[in-house]
Amino acid sequence: MEVYYNKTGMTYGRAMQSEKTKKIPIGQTFLWEKQEFSIPAIYVCQSGVILDLCAKINSEDMISFLKKWNREIRTALSRQEEYEQFDAENPGSREFTANLSLDGESLSLRMGSSLRWYPKDIYMAEAEDWKNDKFAEELMSAYRCDKNCCWYFGRLVYDWSKEPILFPQEISVVLKAKPVSVTAGHFETDLSCTGKTISVFHPATGEEYMLTLQECRQTRVSFADIGAEGMVYPEYCQTLSYRISPEIERSLYDIRDCADGDSPRAANLSEKECKRECGPTAVFMAGKSSRPNERAACSSLHFEPVPKVRWRINFQVTPKEDLAVRFRPDYVKKTGENESCCR
Repeated sequence: MEVYYNKTGMTYGRAMQSEKTKKIPIGQTFLWEKQEFSIPAIYVCQSGVILDLCAKINSEDMISFLKKWNREIRTALSRQEEYEQFDAENPGSREFTANLSLDGESLSLRMGSSLRWYPKDIYMAEAEDWKNDKFAEELMSAYRCDKNCCWYFGRLVYDWSKEPILFPQEISVVLKAKPVSVTAGHFETDLSCTGKTISVFHPATGEEYMLTLQECRQTRVSFADIGAEGMVYPEYCQTLSYRISPEIERSLYDIRDCADGDSPRAANLSEKECKRECGPTAVFMAGKSSRPNERAACSSLHFEPVPKVRWRINFQVTPKEDLAVRFRPDYVKKTGENESCCR
């Protein structure tokens, strides 16, 4: 299998502007919290490094997931909360990234992509005309993966931080799982909710958090200065200010409107006509409190005032702890040094 460092943004195949890489076999397999991973090889050239990662997905887990989320249910998904739950439960959606170092020198991640491969009995049950991606088939063959299992293939592309290291003596990889959004609870507000308290438990740690609602206001915003000519934008929303105890990083917690907002429409179309002609475009408002100890949330925008809002309490959950692995390429291995080191 030939691998090219493409300078145009492609991760698979060969682009017009590309550089052929040299394969450095690794061939190491390890467990990341009970899931089998392998790093078959890295590929180096003057422009950068490509890292291939393979993760085995249990076929029984995938079959159970597809039975719960059958095609009828999947095609009926409409709310963001439903899509988030679908991704959180999907065994094939466990996205991750990796920090790569060669001989102690950290490389800069430029881009990455992932592919899935499914056994025939799984994808044929979903759609008779469906086929695995041709590049996934190529990876299955090149790395001799077990065709009785489902597979996740990740390809990450790095740039050199300093001078190229074309014959590294040691390769270090720190795997980091990407957080998933998990809804932990719901509540409703109107304009008289000041002082209301809400208890919610973190879906991963079980820790209890207490929300105290400070104020809920009807807000009208204007898009006159930024809107496209001839378009009408929804302007009404609820803004909610609240406190949370104990404190939690803002990137790990959020309150979101359960409902979608109204779509902008052409000034000469009614709302019903716009849904048919304009498609599901939406406008969103980000909440930010002016008081340091308070947080804010904005509901979706609508053309009419919003008397009541149903909110969902959302946590960002990292499904796995970071894992560091360290390897020596075949050409520097000695007796007793051909095992991987994990910490």
